Amino acid sequence: MKVKVQKERAGCALTLLIMIVFCVIVLLFPVCGSVSLAGWVQSPGHPQGYDPHSNLTWKKCAPTGHKITLTLIHLDLEESFECEDDALKLYADEVLLFTLCGRKSMKELQASVNPFLHSSPGGCLSASFLADYSNTERHTGFRGFYTVQDVNECMDPENECTQLCNNYIGGYRCFCRPGYILDSDKHTCQVSCSEDRTGSQEGVLMSPEWPGPYPENAVCSYTLAVEEGLQFELTFTGVFDVEKKENGECIDSLTIKPLSGDAETLCGRDVPSSLLTRSQRVEIIFKSDHKGANRGFSLYYKTRGMKCTGPVTPKSSLYPQDSEYLTGNKVTVKCDKGHVLKSNESAEVEYTATCQKNGQWSPVIPCEPVDCGIPELPELMELSDKDHPTTYLNKISLKCANKYYQLDKNDNFICNAEGNWVSESGQTLTEDLPKCEAVCGINIDASFGGRVFGGKPASLGQIPWQLLHRSNPRGGASLISDYWALTAAHVVDGFETTTMNWLGGIIHGQDKNPITIESEKIIIHPKYKKVSLNEKQRNYDNDIALIKMSKRVPLGSNIRPVCLPDKTDEPATELTISGFGRYEEVKMSRNLLHASVQIYPLNECDSLGLPVTDNMICAGGDQVDSCQGDSGGPLFSPVLGYGSPDKPYRLIGIVSWGPPGCGHESFKGYYTKVQNYLDWIKETMEKN
Repeated sequence: MKVKVQKERAGCALTLLIMIVFCVIVLLFPVCGSVSLAGWVQSPGHPQGYDPHSNLTWKKCAPTGHKITLTLIHLDLEESFECEDDALKLYADEVLLFTLCGRKSMKELQASVNPFLHSSPGGCLSASFLADYSNTERHTGFRGFYTVQDVNECMDPENECTQLCNNYIGGYRCFCRPGYILDSDKHTCQVSCSEDRTGSQEGVLMSPEWPGPYPENAVCSYTLAVEEGLQFELTFTGVFDVEKKENGECIDSLTIKPLSGDAETLCGRDVPSSLLTRSQRVEIIFKSDHKGANRGFSLYYKTRGMKCTGPVTPKSSLYPQDSEYLTGNKVTVKCDKGHVLKSNESAEVEYTATCQKNGQWSPVIPCEPVDCGIPELPELMELSDKDHPTTYLNKISLKCANKYYQLDKNDNFICNAEGNWVSESGQTLTEDLPKCEAVCGINIDASFGGRVFGGKPASLGQIPWQLLHRSNPRGGASLISDYWALTAAHVVDGFETTTMNWLGGIIHGQDKNPITIESEKIIIHPKYKKVSLNEKQRNYDNDIALIKMSKRVPLGSNIRPVCLPDKTDEPATELTISGFGRYEEVKMSRNLLHASVQIYPLNECDSLGLPVTDNMICAGGDQVDSCQGDSGGPLFSPVLGYGSPDKPYRLIGIVSWGPPGCGHESFKGYYTKVQNYLDWIKETMEKN
């Protein structure tokens, strides 16, 4: 009983002390208006005890510049595992600080709980009490005392006042030392050093507190301005010491900003060279950060007459040439090679400019590079890079738009000063324009072998240069470009003025979807003699003719030209023949047939008395021969199946004539030797 009485007396004394503090706070804070500055928060029924299912929610927020503090002086709740029965939860700024239950003495509360029960400035404290359905013994609950207190922001090192700080109830204010002014951010003190020296033609400008170290957070703006026709010359005197980093980046800076032209920013310890501003108005801006002990600068300024300097505009030169020009001086401005005056349709390259009082030239017409433009290119040809620049000294390259064509010569051109695209040899594009020529002598690889007379059918695309004239006279031809074909003269003899329809891209004579090509012109070799009705008088010398088509042949994988031979080519010993002619004694082949044949000396072949000349080739083999209906078709090398891009197929001969009885082992066929007619073929194609 005695211990209990002592505890109750101690509790009463503490309560009396807190009441005294409460009264003092209430008396000291009337200036805060109607905000409740202190008070109690306790559990329902305290101190007699709380009932089952009791609950309480409490929240108090501090005004700006204040914080709220809670001091628990009593805690007596039902003890449970992790406070799952009765619990008091305390929050600061919506963050849970403690979940309390059981009994704690005032000493324990002061040591482990109360020091943490405060909000942030302008923040809130809150409490939540909840009891379950029963208690095994009576518990008195909890009681605490809260106060709203002013926050001393000046004690906070992050309040950002750069010099002086004054705290007041509910806030704080930054102040500056004499000679400084408070910036618009209300925190930074800047030295008051800006000065307008308009009208002054000579004087000295120095960093604040020169020759001592300049102050922190300085933003000084000096304005120099005089009448038109004058400019400022700036000369640095004495020490120049403006802080910069080791990498050369300015920490503090001195910026010279003329009315026209580029600004120049200076720092470091090297004394800058004298500056001629070329401006009647100059702004000089000096800035320093919040630390450092550098000495700054001293600057002497004076005025001198305005002058103009060159160039007037980039990519140009002046005549007469001088380092400076007086007001009123005139010069001739001439654009550099490959440049013309901007927006001048006549492509002029020079004009006259006059030096003005403000040190500027007038007029100023920029010089821009000559633009050769996108050239007009013929069909099948295009630029390799369509978005490439087309101005002076830029290059373009050409290419064929279709993979079945290739350029016949150099494809690079450069834009010259006259606005023309020229080749490496100096010729203009129109004079030295490459041509897109059909890629010749390339086929689709397929099996090879077989014979024409009784031979083996060709695969589609295997002999893509083979053409067929299906109606009378039945015969063949070889495509040698996208406009021209070669055949035997006797096939087209008498049809020079008639349109002949040739079929290409097929391997079957009755193909329903052939590529039909109309002839526009047929040119028989001038030395070919018309065939006599008398067989004994027949003469097949110069049995060669050119066929020009009425429009471009649509090249593809199944219809492509064969190459012509070179004059220096050595004759092959084995070649391939192809055609749609007879493959048995009386039957014409519906399929394109091919076979390999051997070359024989002319004196070893039986001509049955008909004239044989060096314009002919004799070829054949055991029951292998060309026959009626094959006339005009190709004799080509290498043997079918052995061609490649490096070794394309070349037209060696044209099926011309032979003795009756195709494929007889005693007889060979005769072919027009194409190598002997290369000049005639080239000249005829160029003229027609």
